[in-house]
Amino acid sequence: MTLAFHMMPLVGTILLLASRRVSLLTAGLAGMTLAFVTMIVAQAPLAGMPDMSVLTMAAVKAGEGAWLAWHAMSIIAAGLLFHRAYEARGIQSAAVAQENRRRAVFVACFLVGPFAESVTGFGVGLVVALAMLRHMGLPPVQAAALGLFSQVLAAWGAMGVGTRVGAELIGVTFTELGTASALLMAVVLPCLLPVFWGLIHGCGLRSTLRDRTADVALLLCLAGLIWLTNRFVAPELGGGLATGVLLVLVEGPRLLRSDDGPRMAMAGLMERLWPYVLLIAALMATRLLPPLSDWTGRWLVLDPFGGLAPLALLRHPATWLVVIAAILLAGLPAAKAGEVVRGALRAALVPMAATLVFVEFAAFMAASGGAAMFGQAWREVAGRFAVLATPVFGGAAGMLTGSNTASNALMMHIQLSLAAESGLPPMLTAAIQTVSGSICTMLTPGRIVLAAGLVGLQQAEGAIYRRALPIGLATILSLLVVVVLVAGAKAWGLA
Repeated sequence: MTLAFHMMPLVGTILLLASRRVSLLTAGLAGMTLAFVTMIVAQAPLAGMPDMSVLTMAAVKAGEGAWLAWHAMSIIAAGLLFHRAYEARGIQSAAVAQENRRRAVFVACFLVGPFAESVTGFGVGLVVALAMLRHMGLPPVQAAALGLFSQVLAAWGAMGVGTRVGAELIGVTFTELGTASALLMAVVLPCLLPVFWGLIHGCGLRSTLRDRTADVALLLCLAGLIWLTNRFVAPELGGGLATGVLLVLVEGPRLLRSDDGPRMAMAGLMERLWPYVLLIAALMATRLLPPLSDWTGRWLVLDPFGGLAPLALLRHPATWLVVIAAILLAGLPAAKAGEVVRGALRAALVPMAATLVFVEFAAFMAASGGAAMFGQAWREVAGRFAVLATPVFGGAAGMLTGSNTASNALMMHIQLSLAAESGLPPMLTAAIQTVSGSICTMLTPGRIVLAAGLVGLQQAEGAIYRRALPIGLATILSLLVVVVLVAGAKAWGLA
């Protein structure tokens, strides 16, 4: 089979996405269909299979893909239900002090926005961050671009849905890929600060040397907390717990100095945040608190494909998102609660379907051998420089799809094939794909349009995009430096 035949599904999908004439779901459906046909045509003659055996193999691959996708699909539905229930109860979002506008902007961009994105996903972090930034007297275009920093922890958005899918697609644990991705954030996050400083300077906010040193220290602390959470607690809590802890450390002293007294201030904060606190506590307890952790790891574990991504229901984020959403809805009239549930399910249908389609797409393309063939062809063209395309391909996929799940599903197998024989460790390659693809989802047109609408601008998408593009470029360049250093060390026998 020719390379052109094998790459037809991927190229066709990318062209459809780039045209902006069809939705992500429609493009994915077209690509999945082509990938299915490619897999059937490629596998049958190679294995000498009769028609029925080919169809059986295809059914098994489709079932495996659907099972992998369900891990993410359930979190999407449960996360949207949780968010809608939280809003329906009229709980006010936490605010930060504005006696220091510069610090308030930093907290909104790098702590509160990423916290909301990590726990719920789907651009909610952008909505929360801009809700805070709008009231700070910033120029609307600058505020919209600053709000996009809320997506910098998108690799852990919606409790790590995209990273979980990427890990399952390549047969590594969620913890392994989450931890490797967290290490990269110690490089990426500080490299984003010059862009942040430039944007706030354009708003008339100055940064002293002390301010900038504090910013670097806080983001390094954030990266360290993300790594610790991924490594020793639970990777799905990597973004939410890390930003939550740092937010308390940064805003805690202000609460203690509150005019209402520290006790009243803390009570008010808990009244707003108790659903998030309960969610994090439940997920931590079911993993870390014996004998509960042992029991939840053994009971109600679904494993329909014999070791392929078993699902422990009592540990899964979707379970606890639904439980806490039910607690929130219990205080509402039955008719109102039913309306919230129906609205959340309707909102979840399209992202769930897109997730299923792209994961099936990836499963079919991997089974056809197309990913490995593309990697080999690119290595033949680019030689030892082939691996330099890793962060570029990841970022481009994230920007085109607007989804880190779709980005990982499209590119993960290709990225690993690209890294073969380059000296770049497979786990590092997977982490670079995850981080670059996730952060660059902020540059998808849908996010830019959302940001413009939230600050009340019309036909300003180009201006916002020009200010936001350096965030993606800084991400790709910082990851490119990692690739060069690691590949160079391998080539010189230093690693």
